[in-house]
Amino acid sequence: MGKSIALAYVLWFFLGYLGIHRLYCGRVFSGLVMAACTVIGGLTAAIFIGHILLFIVGIWWLLDLVLTARMCGYRG
Repeated sequence: MGKSIALAYVLWFFLGYLGIHRLYCGRVFSGLVMAACTVIGGLTAAIFIGHILLFIVGIWWLLDLVLTARMCGYRG
């Protein structure tokens, strides 16, 4: 049985930059990578590399708007 798509999107909206929605949907590795990029980007925001990482996570977060339902098992 698939995960709740509604809960996945709530997690995506509020905690998406930390990859929590990916962890919920069973994508553990990519969720941890997303969280690591956010944390490292936040810690290094004073230098330029942090902005690059946060930009990448932002684009990834937006792409997950269309991918989250499929990650949770919706095949419609």
